[in-house]
Amino acid sequence: MVKSSVIMRHIRMRRLAVILFILTLLSIIHTYPIRGQEVGKVLSIKVKGIITEGVFDYIESSIKFALDNKFDGLLIILNTDGGFLSPTEKIITDISSSPVPVAIYIPSGGRAFSAGSLISLAADKVCMGPGSSIGASEPKPKDEKAINALSSWMKSLAEASGKNSTAAELFVRRNLALTSKEAVGYNIADCIAGNSRRALEKIDWPTNVQEFYPDIRVSLLLLITDPLNAWAIFIIGAILLLLGLTHPTYILEATGAILVILGLYAFGMIGASLASVIFMIIGATTIFLELKTGHGLLALTGAIISAFGLFLLYQSGPLISLTLNAKVTIASFIIIAGLAGFYLYKVREILSKKLSPLSPEALIDRKGIVKVSIEPGKEGIVLVGSELWTAYSDEPLRVGDRVKVMEVRGFKVKVMRVH
Repeated sequence: MVKSSVIMRHIRMRRLAVILFILTLLSIIHTYPIRGQEVGKVLSIKVKGIITEGVFDYIESSIKFALDNKFDGLLIILNTDGGFLSPTEKIITDISSSPVPVAIYIPSGGRAFSAGSLISLAADKVCMGPGSSIGASEPKPKDEKAINALSSWMKSLAEASGKNSTAAELFVRRNLALTSKEAVGYNIADCIAGNSRRALEKIDWPTNVQEFYPDIRVSLLLLITDPLNAWAIFIIGAILLLLGLTHPTYILEATGAILVILGLYAFGMIGASLASVIFMIIGATTIFLELKTGHGLLALTGAIISAFGLFLLYQSGPLISLTLNAKVTIASFIIIAGLAGFYLYKVREILSKKLSPLSPEALIDRKGIVKVSIEPGKEGIVLVGSELWTAYSDEPLRVGDRVKVMEVRGFKVKVMRVH
């Protein structure tokens, strides 16, 4: 009986040991996931091109989404040559105060110049792809006050994120630009990675990534706050509106008015100066006059004037300058406008030389029928086409004779018999 009791106690102890082992194993598995299992998730967005109010709205929305859905971080894949100062300030404020960690990845061959370098320094982590660059933040046009303000801001951001403040200051004062290797060496970037997933691994973030796409409202803002797009929308809208006012169709007027309002709204968000808008209006009006009464030069002149308005728009911020794409677009627009004006001029010239079917001179060599007999020295009537004309001839002509117009004098025609 004692032996049986000892055996049962031994069995219970073994069972307890097995249960404790299983519970310990489950705890370890929960704490340290098996290979391939991800812990946490990261939200990812792509920002390419000019930093505008639309970009700010996109980044702000992504931070809120990441916070609401408990993401462990936000990865911004950034490729920009610069942007406007106001949205850059707002983006930096949002990133600096974000409860969700923010990392910047500059893709291979990409750039984070001017406003892009400021945004990068505000992030918790910066990783760059091979062949990418960062820096080149000298304000345009150069102004000592602007240089001092931007350099101190850049230095402050670098210090706050534990980056090299001296190199950051030189981004502004000497327009310094660093390659990915140089940026890591100077403690501006944290790592170099060939793609965004590898970048997340190097900064010890989860590689379970979900991409966040802009909604319709943000997409529209991204479209219209690009200065090149805003300029095109406004110019096209102004020309359509002017055409609609001279040829009432309601469709042209409504479409033109919508585009003009959209363009003006975009200019307001961009912070365009009144002078740039005025030049665009004058340019659009001058191009329209080419369609009405021009001689080939008005379209070219209007294109140049409106392009100057766009140039002033780009000059409105210290962190943005005309990109190669913008320069090519402007040059193409001016060339096309000049060729179109020349073409319209030639068309008008040809049409002006062409006789109207109602012109008396257009009757020469046309054939008709005698309706009232004609005697030499006396007038009769002939039908040419659908018009009756007073006619005279050097020979007698009877009703029904076929004749040809030989000469026109005022509103009288000289005819001769044909067979």
